[in-house]
Amino acid sequence: MASIEKETKLTLSEDDYYLVKEKGRVLECREQLNVYFHDPSKLHLGLGYFRVRYETGREPVATLKIPIGWEGAVRRMVEIESPLRELGPSLFPRPKRQIRIRDDLPGELGQHILALGITTLRRLGGMRNLRCLVDMGAGVVELDRTRLPDGTIQFEVEIESPDDALHASLSSTIREWAPSAVESSVGKFSKFLAALGSLPSLL
Repeated sequence: MASIEKETKLTLSEDDYYLVKEKGRVLECREQLNVYFHDPSKLHLGLGYFRVRYETGREPVATLKIPIGWEGAVRRMVEIESPLRELGPSLFPRPKRQIRIRDDLPGELGQHILALGITTLRRLGGMRNLRCLVDMGAGVVELDRTRLPDGTIQFEVEIESPDDALHASLSSTIREWAPSAVESSVGKFSKFLAALGSLPSLL
């Protein structure tokens, strides 16, 4: 089912990444592998992206994200998710390198991708991330340590909530705790493409 995701991202230095972990209360940490799919001829259009996420202790999930716009530092996206096992043999247990939407991805996910003018998805590659959920008192943030395809390691905080006031409050606290923290308009998929040397997306 489609939902609207509201997200704020802040990049950090490595030292401040560990500082946030120390000052907050770490609830759990999970290893993630994000595998991205797209039509390479449409990367420059900023249509969104299709991702399969493998995560420690959880079943794989397929996600489509479609950008809507920005409200200050908060990015809004349509998000459609489905457990991988519900999407048929083209995706489960391991996705094919090329997915023909009409044949391989029926249902809501496929309909949204076709509406973007995309009929075939190709596997672009994967990226590993360590995600820790950190309770900051007023709310929980996602603290990420991401290894890009070129070997670069980046650190960031993600705030996800429908509550705009909570975004502002948690962002302010992060900046107090972590002097290097800077709000970012560049998502993981864009960083992934840049590390590959691909055309930058508009996400």
